[in-house]
Order: sequence, then structure tokens, then C-alpha cells
Amino acid sequence: MTHVVILGAGIAGVSAAYALKAKLGPHDEVTVVSDKPYFHFVPSNPWIAMGWRERSDIAFPIGPYLEARGIRFIHSGVKRIQPDVIQVDLENGDVLFYDYLLIATGVVGMSDTVPGLAEHTQSVIHIDQAEKALAAYREFVRHPGPIVIGAVPGASVLGPLYEYAFLVDADLKRRNIRNRVPITLVTPEPWPGHLGLGGEGASRGAVTAALVDTKISVICNARTLRVDQDSIHLAELDAAGNEKQTHALPYAYSVYWPAFGGVPGVRTATGLVDERGLVVVDEYLRNPDYPNVFALGACVAQPAVENTPVPVGAPDSVYSISKAGEIVVQNILALIHDAPLTSHVPQRARWLTDMSSSGAAYLSEPQVPLRDINWMRQGRWVHQAKIDFEKYFINKVRLQPGGQQFAAASRIAGVMSRALAEPGAASASPSVPAGGGKPLEIRLPQDPCIELRALAKSLGRAPDALAAELLAAAVGDAKSYLNESGIEALAISRRELLVADLPERQPGVEFHGGGT
Repeated sequence: MTHVVILGAGIAGVSAAYALKAKLGPHDEVTVVSDKPYFHFVPSNPWIAMGWRERSDIAFPIGPYLEARGIRFIHSGVKRIQPDVIQVDLENGDVLFYDYLLIATGVVGMSDTVPGLAEHTQSVIHIDQAEKALAAYREFVRHPGPIVIGAVPGASVLGPLYEYAFLVDADLKRRNIRNRVPITLVTPEPWPGHLGLGGEGASRGAVTAALVDTKISVICNARTLRVDQDSIHLAELDAAGNEKQTHALPYAYSVYWPAFGGVPGVRTATGLVDERGLVVVDEYLRNPDYPNVFALGACVAQPAVENTPVPVGAPDSVYSISKAGEIVVQNILALIHDAPLTSHVPQRARWLTDMSSSGAAYLSEPQVPLRDINWMRQGRWVHQAKIDFEKYFINKVRLQPGGQQFAAASRIAGVMSRALAEPGAASASPSVPAGGGKPLEIRLPQDPCIELRALAKSLGRAPDALAAELLAAAVGDAKSYLNESGIEALAISRRELLVADLPERQPGVEFHGGGT
């Protein structure tokens, strides 16, 4: 019997746990450990911080979904990893022995590298931080002033840095206060859109043009020195790494990307991690000194793609994590069956960036220069694709395993409970806004039509409003019956319908970077 222990119940850990359990033998075990009892879709954190998503939209208890597949779930932090004795000590007192260990814990922000950063700026690395940022932002819009959105030296995964800047710009325009709020983007990158990838291609011109269009100022090669209560101090370097000038930026609201470090229980694992507590792996995504220990996601120590005047970390995305997860699963199975391992090199970079009503899609293959493919496309379709991908991924995580019996009318029961609790009151359900939505003609046979009207009258509700709520709830329940291929087909069909309904039918402006 093989026992695989996975630390982390996020995008990386849950996806790998599902895949391993499906491919291991009936007597093999998979255990997932997480210090959080819930899964949350990290790429949507900027939307949480803008109030464009609720916590319940992207986060939900993960234990029932793991256990429905026969995967053991333990809600506990990691106290210590002892790879020499193949043991993990948990904060709840449990001790786990493993045949294979997969570390997918994510990271913590190393805010202490810049004095005042943690005290005076916001972050959106975690959903709790995003909610705190939203509260601060709502207070800010009552008393607008300058905004600084930045990243410290060594920060990685910088795509959301730009995404958040564009979202703030869009939101301020909707509030009609954008002209009162100067926005400055501070980045360690040598030029806008570098993103830690190196090789000057399509992204530089496209990102620079987008910043100019939205009147967002940018300072590159920036080393943030300290953050005071009302000003951010930084040094701007030239291409040779010499100090060019210093800045003291006033701000009333600021969101910053810190450099990443390992979570406490992993950071102390001598022999597994680097100086920042990130897990060292080889091309097979396993630790060179402990070949039964793998790592996946942001907790992996990735070297910078190229040297820059101010250090810039490597990029990452759900796409790259998913592809790496496939490699990890293949290699764990290969070790079990004494088969050849699969290399994770070369990598591809691919992600979607939301710009409110528009967006940008980026593909770089391979991730490091010299590369054969390097392009960016912009258009409304990218904004919609990011929304669609969020729903697609969450649907996959919540997918019921084959052969499982489903609880009946779970969402419909919720609708009726609310209706019975407050007869005649307007619905509190966020899924069907009053008076909103697109009309859909549905012809009902006489009996259910009469029943619906009678039910609505007895509850003091308008028949069309009640019907809309019940239909939305029924559709939500119906999706839980889909298998994985059904979820794929649903995502494709949904994307086609959404793109067809967009006011702007063209795919957008295309930028070709060529080989760089």
C-alpha cells in the first residue's frame, strides 16, 4: 500500500489529490493536510479586493469534496517536516508517515523585508487580505487621494500587479472620482510588462500603451526602501544598476506585492528549502536530496529567468501550476511502477489579465528566452474568458465523483427556505438580481404553470421573480450531476454564448512579438 501525503488544499494540492486518487490502486491512500478548512480560487482575489466578488463565490469547505473521493482530509497546520524519517508533524499533534510527500502549501508574503510595508499597505495574496484591502478601499473612496500599487524587489507573479491597477482605474471611473486620484505603479521590472519573463517582446508595447491610455504612471527598476504612514520611499535605478534618483510618493491607499517565502512549517525543513523557505526541486519537480519529496505551485524555488538591475521573480499561473501538477502525478506513479520520469522543462507561460471591461491574454513558449512564441492579445473576450475560467475551475473542484448519490434540491431548498421565512419579501439571493438578467421565454404545461402561480401568490411573490429564482437554483443543482467531460462541454458552450453576446464581437487587437 502506498501513502501519498499532500500539504496544501489550494489549486495545486486539490488538483493533484484528485488526479492521484483516481490513478492509484484501491488500497493506496491519499491524505491532504491544510491549515485552512476551505479551498479558495486565488486568481480572483483582486476581484474580492474591489468588491466584485463575495467570499462565497470563490471559497467553500473542501473537506466534503475530498472525502467524497476517499481522500482523507486533516485540518491542521504543519509543525515540522522530517524527510530523514519520512515524517510530518502537525500542529494538532498528529504524526503522518508517508511514502511520497507533495508540498503544495503556497507561500506567505515576506512583508518584513521593507520597513513599514506590513503596517501601512494592503495585500491580496490571500482572501483574508483581499477582504481587508476592500474594507480599506471603501474607506479610501470616501476621502480620495493618491494611490500607489507596487511590488518589492524579488517579487514574483507580477501579472496581478497590473490587473489590480487597471481594476482600480475602472472602479474609480465608475464612481466619477478618477480625476481626483493619481495612480502610480511601482515595479522592480526593467520595463512595463517584463513580468519576470525576460526577452523584450509584445508585452512591453501593449502594457505601456495600456498604462498611457489609463493615465497610470509607472516607475520601473524601483527598489522600495521604506513605507511611512503617508509616503513611500524608493530608489529608481538605471540599466546598469546605479541609483538614478529617489522618490517619496505620497499615498492615501496602497496595495503591494511582497516577495514570497515558505510557510512556517515548511521553512524550517533543512535540506528541502532555500534561504527563503521555498522548496528546491529538480527538473522532475522533486527534491534532489530526497527523491520521494515533490513540490508544486508558488512554494517551489524558481530561479529568476534573467538578471535585472532590481531582482524580479519568475512568473506563475493556474495554467503552469496545472501542467506542473500533471508532471508531478506522472512522476509519482512512475516511481511507484519503476518507470522513467518526465521532465518539466521547457515550461510555457500563459495567463489572463482582467482590465475591467477588457483584458489581455499572454503566451510565451518556452518560458525562458530564446523563445519561439511570444504574443499578447487584447479584447473584451479576454475579460470574459477570465470570468469563465474561474467558474470552470471551481466547477471542476466541486465536481462530484462518479457513481455518487446526490442530495436532492439543495439550492431549491435554500430558495424556498428564504421565501417561507419572509413571505412577500424580495429575494436576498445574489444570483437573480431584481429586475435584472436577460429575458428567456419558457413555455410551461398548464398544471405546473398554475402551480407556480399559486405558489407565488401564496408567498406574496411575483410569479416571474419566483420562477427565475427557482430556475437558477435548479440549474445550479443540475450542474452537480455532470461528469468531467460534461464540465468541459459546459465551459465551452458557456464561453461561446458569452462571447456571442458581447457588444464588441471582434476578437481584439493582436500583438505579435515574434521570436525574441
